[in-house]
Amino acid sequence: MHFTPTAGRMMSDQRARQLVGIAGMLALVAIAQPALAQSSGTAIQSGLNTIKDWMVTIASVVGVIAVMAVGYAKLTGRMDWGRAVTVLIGIGIIFSATTIVGWMSTGG
Repeated sequence: MHFTPTAGRMMSDQRARQLVGIAGMLALVAIAQPALAQSSGTAIQSGLNTIKDWMVTIASVVGVIAVMAVGYAKLTGRMDWGRAVTVLIGIGIIFSATTIVGWMSTGG
């Protein structure tokens, strides 16, 4: 049996992206509500805020798992500092998304 460098991974990157996409689609389907024509945008804002709240909840769980995985990989010597810092910066960007978009929309 021939082992490649990625043989020790639990799942491939492509498979992980597929699972995240499927989970996202399921979350959107689960919170979908019928669109009702209204003159104000409150229904749209409410729906978007619900999606944002769900995404923050999901991102919190994924973030905790990612930090645990980085910690375990560092503990066992399977991850270099560059990759660990990249994961932590990514988590920071995910949770700062609302602030970052706010900076862009206000122009400063």
